[in-house]
Amino acid sequence: LISFDTGPGNCLIDKYLQLKSNNKIQFDKDGKIAIKGSIDDIILENYLDDPYYQSNPPKSLDVNDFSLGAIRGLTLENSVTTLSELTARTIVDSINFFKEKPKLIILSGGGGKNNYIFERIKKLSNIETNLVDFYKLDGDFIESQAFAYLSIRSLLKKPISFPSTTGVKKPISGGTLVTPK
Repeated sequence: LISFDTGPGNCLIDKYLQLKSNNKIQFDKDGKIAIKGSIDDIILENYLDDPYYQSNPPKSLDVNDFSLGAIRGLTLENSVTTLSELTARTIVDSINFFKEKPKLIILSGGGGKNNYIFERIKKLSNIETNLVDFYKLDGDFIESQAFAYLSIRSLLKKPISFPSTTGVKKPISGGTLVTPK
């Protein structure tokens, strides 16, 4: 089992749009904003220079590990395009951590529906790329179903985190269920 965070995913894009729009825009629907902008290569490279990306899995990070300060001088479109490119690049670059290059990339969640990110992953990786929905699975519910699965494992006192996924010293459960008195 190999699992690790490739980067911030859509979190920075969503956070930026929510901040800039006073929560009127929650995310870049279909990647329409990113498609209109240009990448700021210097800012992108500064993000990619973070030591996290060179460290070997297992590894994990938090959206708060990243700052939006670097893009504050860019237009809305260029900011979103630069952050979207960061997402696509970190996903594709993470393939280098595998001994064998995958033959297929399956995307789920909001990032898969972002046409800019989807197309960039497909082009940069040169690997067949599909949405999980292509396989008759509802990609909107993959994450919630995964957390439900992890919750049940925790309830049953089974491990949910392993040395090969998050770097913990030994497999651990997700905690203890506390019932109110």
